[in-house]
Amino acid sequence: MSIIANRFGVMLAALILSSCVQGKDYQRPPVEIPDGWSRIAKDSDTSKTTDQQPEAEWWKAFKNEELSGLIERALQQNHDVKRAIARVLEGRASVMSAAAGLYPQVNLSSSYSNIAVSENTFAGLGLATGQQPRPQTFATPGTNFDLWNSALDLRWEMDFWGRIRRGREAAMADAQAIEQDARAVALTLVGDVGQSYFRIRELDEQLDIAQRTLAVRQEYLEIIRKRASVGLASEFDVKRTEVLVAEAGGLIPDLARIRAVESHRLEVLIGMSPGSLDLHSKPLRSVVIQPNIPVGLPSQLLERRPDILQAEATLVASNARIGQARAYFFPTLSITGQGGLQSAEFSNWFTGNSSNYSIGPSIILPIFQGGTNLARLDSAESRHVQMLENYQQTILQAFREVADLLTSLSARAEQLARQREQLSAAQEAMRLADIRYRKGLVNYLDVLDAQRTALGAETQLVLTERTRLTDMVSLFKALGGGWTSPPNKNPA
Repeated sequence: MSIIANRFGVMLAALILSSCVQGKDYQRPPVEIPDGWSRIAKDSDTSKTTDQQPEAEWWKAFKNEELSGLIERALQQNHDVKRAIARVLEGRASVMSAAAGLYPQVNLSSSYSNIAVSENTFAGLGLATGQQPRPQTFATPGTNFDLWNSALDLRWEMDFWGRIRRGREAAMADAQAIEQDARAVALTLVGDVGQSYFRIRELDEQLDIAQRTLAVRQEYLEIIRKRASVGLASEFDVKRTEVLVAEAGGLIPDLARIRAVESHRLEVLIGMSPGSLDLHSKPLRSVVIQPNIPVGLPSQLLERRPDILQAEATLVASNARIGQARAYFFPTLSITGQGGLQSAEFSNWFTGNSSNYSIGPSIILPIFQGGTNLARLDSAESRHVQMLENYQQTILQAFREVADLLTSLSARAEQLARQREQLSAAQEAMRLADIRYRKGLVNYLDVLDAQRTALGAETQLVLTERTRLTDMVSLFKALGGGWTSPPNKNPA
C-alpha cells in the first residue's frame, strides 16, 4: 500500500510540475516620461542627490515637534486609518481563501442511523434504479438494523491549468491594492493634518496683526481726540478714526471664529472630540521652517506613490484573471476519495473488518456552457484594458500634480522675496508717516494710507508663507513621501 501511495504521489507531483498555467505573466507596461520633467525639476528650488533615500516620517522636515506629535496621534487614532487597516486584514484573509483550493479538502463525518427496510421491495432494488450502493440496498426486505458510520471525505482538484493559482495571484494583487489604498489614506491624513495646522498658525498670526492694528488705531484715536480738543483736528477726523477702530476690532472675533472651526477640523482628524484640543496661539513664522524638498526621479515616483502602486496592483489582478478565465475552457481533474468505518453493531465499529474506502480520479470536460466561459474571458480581457488605461492615466496625473506643485513652489519663493521687500518698505513708510504726522507735517489720511499698505503687505506675506507650506505638504504627498540622506557609514 505504501509503495502504491508513493508512486501515486510522484505521479501527482510530476503532473502538477508539468502543468500549463494559462495566461501571460504580468509585465509592467512601458511608461512615457514627460519630456519636460528634467527641466521642471531643474528649474525648481528642489533637488535630489544620489545618496538620498526615502523617508517615511517626512513631516519631520518641518522641524516642529508639536506638528509631529499631532500627526503621530492622528495615525494612531483616526477612524479612517483604523478602517483602512481592517480592510487590509480582510484582503489578506481573501488571499488565504483563494489559495485554499491548492490543497486537499478533507472532512470528517460521523453518523448513527436506525434503518427499517420496506417489506414491499427487493434486495438490491436500489442498484437497478441507479442508486449508489448502500447497506439498505442489499438488506432483506422487512429487516430493521442500526448503522454506525464514520468517514473521511477527500477532494483535491489538480490545478493543471493554473486556474486556482491565477486566482490566488489575483487575490494577492487585490490585497496589495488595498494596502496601497490604506497607505494613501494615511498619506492624505498626514497632509490634511499639516495643512490644517498651518492654517491655524496663519490665523494666529492674522489675529496678532489684527490686535496690533487695533492697538495702533486706538492710540491714534486718543491722539486725534487730544488734537481735536485744542483745535488741531476736526470732529470728522475723530469719527473717521472711530470707524477704523471699530473696523479693526470687528476683524478679531471673525478670525477667532474661523480659527475655532479649523481647530474642530483638526481635532476630528486626530480622532478627538471638537473642543478638546488646546493649541496655544503661535504665529506661523515662529513654529516652522521652509524645508527644501528633493524631487527624485520619475522611476522613483512610480515606485512610491500609493495611487500608482494601487493602479498597478489592479492591473496585475486583471491580468491574472484573464489566465483564470482561460482555464475554464479546459478539463478539471480532481482526486476524490472516502474512507472510514461502518458497522451495524457499535461493538464492532472500530474493528478492522469495519473499514471501507474508495479513491480515484474524476474529470469534468466542459462541452456546452451557453457562452458562460466566453463571456467570462471577454469580461476579463475588457477589465484588463480598463485597468491598463487607468494605470497610464494615473501616472500622467501624478506627473502633472508634481509638475504643478514644483512650478508653484518656485513661483512662491520669488513671490515671498518680493513681498518681504514690500513689507519692509511699507513698514518704513508707516514709521515716517507717523513721525511726520506727530510733527504736524502731514494729515491723518497719509498715516491711514501707510497703515493700510503695511497691514495689507503683512497679511499677504503671511498668506503666501502658509500657502507655500501647504504646497510643500502637497508635494510631499504627490511624491509619495520625503527623502533623507542616509547615515554616514564611514564617520571620520
